[in-house]
Amino acid sequence: MTDPEAAVGAERFDGLPSPTGGVVALLLVALALGLLAGTPLQRRLLAGGTVGAVVTLLGGRLWRRGRPVAGVAATAGGCLLLALAVGGAASRPARVVDRLELLPGLVGLWTLAAALAPLRRGRSRLLVDAGAGLAGVAVLVCGVIEGASTPALVAAGTTTVLAWDAAGNAVSVGGQVGGRGATARAELVHVTASGAVGAVAVAAVLGVTRLGVERLPLAALVALLLAGVVLALVTDRGRRVG
Repeated sequence: MTDPEAAVGAERFDGLPSPTGGVVALLLVALALGLLAGTPLQRRLLAGGTVGAVVTLLGGRLWRRGRPVAGVAATAGGCLLLALAVGGAASRPARVVDRLELLPGLVGLWTLAAALAPLRRGRSRLLVDAGAGLAGVAVLVCGVIEGASTPALVAAGTTTVLAWDAAGNAVSVGGQVGGRGATARAELVHVTASGAVGAVAVAAVLGVTRLGVERLPLAALVALLLAGVVLALVTDRGRRVG
């Protein structure tokens, strides 16, 4: 006979990404983009896109958990908000530079929401990488074209890596214990530990850029890239050990 507890556990295991890590990842991407948003219009579009991404994620969860009507309604509403934000970013800013700054980030936010909902099983890891990569493109555009300040650029880049790490951890945790597991505390501890490493990376990069040089955008970008790689390696090692 089948063990009742085992049967209940099997029923509860869905293999979906953890919702806690998913929401944290989306908010971190929004924070990274917000650090570089230079106009009120950009900030309004980002706020609308962030709400849409979170609603899309929650809608996907409802659909996967047997509530198709609520799930489809929430997903459709979230995607509509995201589409309006992306369309606004592509058309409303007067300067082309302002469009290029925000557009990849909003598309990346949408991609992350699709990965963590998830809207399609088996593609979460690939979509997480793509979404975080697009957010990283937005950060680089702000540094190369707009000439964002070094502190904002480094902080935004590090926050983007933290978002990628949180999203990847949500997928890993979900694959191990399912999206219904009580993993919120462990995931928040993971994010906090990664954030501490990120803070050290930011401090180190800012320290290097201030060693007798007031403004070196290219050097700042190289330092940002190195900090991101180091942070990614450290967090990935911690995930494997954990």
